[in-house]
Amino acid sequence: MNRIYFGVLISAFVLGAYFYGLGIGRANCRIQYLNQEQKIQQVNIKNQRKIHDKVYKTGLSDIRSILRDKYTIAE
Repeated sequence: MNRIYFGVLISAFVLGAYFYGLGIGRANCRIQYLNQEQKIQQVNIKNQRKIHDKVYKTGLSDIRSILRDKYTIAE
């Protein structure tokens, strides 16, 4: 009878360790995914800043607003 209890205890321990490891693996996967998304977002922000700097330094924002005011379909 003791062998049956011991076998059940060992199998429960193995199953518990499996599911615990599965949870840790999923958490690590989420962390890696979020880090990757954060790096992509930072690259996008840097690119957007470069584009905005070029637009405002060349005065294209003024040209855009003038053309928008002059050639709208509001009439």
